Amino acid sequence: MAPEVWIPIALSCVMAIVAIITLAKNTKKDNQDDAVQRATVATDLKYIRDGIDEIKIDNRVIKADIGELQTKVARVEQSVASAHQRIDDLKKG
Repeated sequence: MAPEVWIPIALSCVMAIVAIITLAKNTKKDNQDDAVQRATVATDLKYIRDGIDEIKIDNRVIKADIGELQTKVARVEQSVASAHQRIDDLKKG
């Protein structure tokens, strides 16, 4: 075979091998990058989920406090109404 024929064929084979190796490396790197991104997203989601859980707990505590305050306000209103009644009775009598 003449050198004019096998040199381009050999160069084509070498270039194909280099392209395959480069593709394999890039695929591996892409897979690693994807794994890092997924881990980051999973960590961020856990942080968000924990924050939401804390907010839910805080809301329950706030609701309980509001309930207690409503009860106290109702007692104070009754006491004030009773005091006004006694004051009115003292003014009349």
